[in-house]
Amino acid sequence: MCSLMIIKMKEFNFKDINWQLIRGTLALSLMTNEPVLLNGAYDYVAASHDIIPLYHDLKSSIAETGAGILTETGGDLAYRPEPLEPGTLNISTGKFTPLSEIELFFLPALFAGNFRSVIHYEGVTHSHLSYSTTFLKETLFSLLEKTGHYASMNLKRFGFYGSGGGIAESRVYPAEPRSAGDIFHFNEKKIEGVKILVSGMNMEIAVREKEFIKRNLGIDESRISTLEIADSNGFGNSIQVYVRCDDMNFILSRDMELYNSNGDFIFDESLYYSSLTDLLEKSALFMKSDTVPESIKLEVLPYLYITKSPIPSELKDSSLLRVCKELF
Repeated sequence: MCSLMIIKMKEFNFKDINWQLIRGTLALSLMTNEPVLLNGAYDYVAASHDIIPLYHDLKSSIAETGAGILTETGGDLAYRPEPLEPGTLNISTGKFTPLSEIELFFLPALFAGNFRSVIHYEGVTHSHLSYSTTFLKETLFSLLEKTGHYASMNLKRFGFYGSGGGIAESRVYPAEPRSAGDIFHFNEKKIEGVKILVSGMNMEIAVREKEFIKRNLGIDESRISTLEIADSNGFGNSIQVYVRCDDMNFILSRDMELYNSNGDFIFDESLYYSSLTDLLEKSALFMKSDTVPESIKLEVLPYLYITKSPIPSELKDSSLLRVCKELF
């Protein structure tokens, strides 16, 4: 006689579904070893052309590392995690998957390990779809340290969206959880400088960007640096605004959208300057604000919950907080 094992899954139905919420829920599922069913999540992925390559690379990374099985069930996503042993992982993503998304998926589970993990990445280090490796190293990991979660990211070769080929190494250490205070407010903020990175393109574009930034952000030309990236696979252009916030760097950046998810070169000058203007407006808004963008708070939220740190009032009704409460 054949017996079937029925796996009980925690079921989630999100009205505000988005990729950050999907990835965050899957990451916490892996950390807690709790199977989950995300209603409508695959419908969302399938309707988002930019997300499809990312999803498939995440699915492959899960299978290759033995971290369980991620499957599509109609329009839903079902994830049956398996315990992830700390150690050395080698992960290669395609030309359209920011490796930061894979890193953020594995982080919670690796923090819960009993010894250090090292992840060797090949793929996209800079993309308009997610955070750059520089942001993880300088900003996000600095915030996580305040809750006793330590990780590093070492960029070895640039890899831009549409060409890939980047190389990075992350080290993740067993957590030393501690309750943190209000980590999202700073006593002092100062724009330290702006970096303009260009790969495979005429440096004249960096000159125009430098002038545009100087005129619209109101900082001295000497604090705007340009760098031509020689060691990368293809075209890329990244602008990074460095803001010194007390004892850490907060980086606001924009990687220009030069390719679509089919690999077609789609440079559009009007869209280009619209993106640059948006970055400068958000930088000015951040300087006037007394807190950090909500999307960044959501990345830190699970670690606040784990360490019983104060949860910002604006996140207390968030879907991700509900996930934390149901999985822990």
